[in-house]
Amino acid sequence: MVSFRNRRAFSVLWIVLMQLVSPAVHAQGKLDSLRTKVAHATLRITTDNGYQGSGVVTRIMKRKYVLTAHHVVEGSRQIRLESFGDQSTGIMTQPHGWHRLYDIAVYPLPKEMNHLPILPLSPRILPKGEKVGVAAFPGGKFSDTTGIIREYRAPGPDGVPTEVIFTAAVDKGASGGMIIDKYANLVGIVTAYQYFRSSDGYKIKGDSVGTPSILIRAIIERKVKQGWRP
Repeated sequence: MVSFRNRRAFSVLWIVLMQLVSPAVHAQGKLDSLRTKVAHATLRITTDNGYQGSGVVTRIMKRKYVLTAHHVVEGSRQIRLESFGDQSTGIMTQPHGWHRLYDIAVYPLPKEMNHLPILPLSPRILPKGEKVGVAAFPGGKFSDTTGIIREYRAPGPDGVPTEVIFTAAVDKGASGGMIIDKYANLVGIVTAYQYFRSSDGYKIKGDSVGTPSILIRAIIERKVKQGWRP
């Protein structure tokens, strides 16, 4: 159930998904299902040390987790979550893993939010020009935008790209938010945006930057081989 204060934003999310999805999933029932799934998996994060960001519900080895950017939660002891879809809330305190260099952190989803749906981590590298969407809380307010994949770059020693560059607009507070494909699969999380200086000194916002799901999956697989278990 979506409250009145979120109905307008929820309708915007419906329009964004209409733009994003392929004709094969335009059947009304499937589109409504995707819209609800994305809305409920979109999380607002507020930390006890004053930071605000975004997160997404995903699954790791059959368990539900909150995935976010490490810099959002770094140094915090208590983190409050709120789902955009139904305004359910929960508190996180103990991370189950993080990677400072690649700016990711994972926390067990609080029990009182275990009803929320997950967005699966995609194993794909999307082709350049493919449409993607972002749902997050820049400035603490819900926002969704669409764009395209520019490129994957900065491959690690194993050849897996460590950054995905895309055109969907983001802003402060969107860090940790979902980057999704046309089937609402999670293809990465937002970590930053690029900017440039004009000749007269003005700051110009460029493309957005994220940590790709294929890297997140590779890190998880590596940790599992080393004995980590959720």
